[in-house]
Amino acid sequence: MNRRRAAAGYLLAAAAVLLAMDARAERADRDKEANVTADHSTLDDLHQVEVLTGHVVLIKGTMRLGGDRMEHREDDHGYQYYVVTAAPNELATFHERRDPVREGVESTLDGYAERIEYNDRTDEVTLYRRALVKRFENNELRDELSGARILYDGRKATYDVVGRGADGSGNRVHIRMAPRSAAAPPATAAATPTTAAPAPAGAPAAAAGAPAGPPATAAPPPAAAPLQLQTTRQVPDLTP
Repeated sequence: MNRRRAAAGYLLAAAAVLLAMDARAERADRDKEANVTADHSTLDDLHQVEVLTGHVVLIKGTMRLGGDRMEHREDDHGYQYYVVTAAPNELATFHERRDPVREGVESTLDGYAERIEYNDRTDEVTLYRRALVKRFENNELRDELSGARILYDGRKATYDVVGRGADGSGNRVHIRMAPRSAAAPPATAAATPTTAAPAPAGAPAAAAGAPAGPPATAAPPPAAAPLQLQTTRQVPDLTP
């Protein structure tokens, strides 16, 4: 029984990983209007569906979606839904700034995939196929997630990452997280070598062959700053 439970746990870990980060999508974005630019647009007013093609860019507050084609629809309650797909051999893009949790730290997200869906009602972004999400703090990379599908919940600040797609594509979930330790202290300055003081005037010179005095003790080397390590964790793929 214990072995079965352990095996089931490994299979679940291989299929999906749920992570919680320390910031949510910027709340002000929800109240901002959406602006879309493209080379061409076709509108079906009866079904409230619009298809935009060619260098499509959606900007809503700090959120930005880009791709080759976008399908946009609106439900009966006024909520917006966007599906962005990339051109062949390219990736659609997603960018958003998140609400700060620490003073002086700006956190942003950048996502890439062949297909990206945005649900205005739930504030969820789903990336399909070759999905990659990077989180930055003050433009420094902190976390990186990749898989066949990544679901980002902007309200809960959680990520659900699946390594293998429904069509069997993909492989493993890859997660790269920088350490959350404080910045390394500055290295200790090297000791300055001392120069022997000149002999006082009138002092007899050392006789030839006289034994030399005790050798000077070398200054200890400066303490090395602790290394900042970045770890890579791979969830095993136990799919039969």
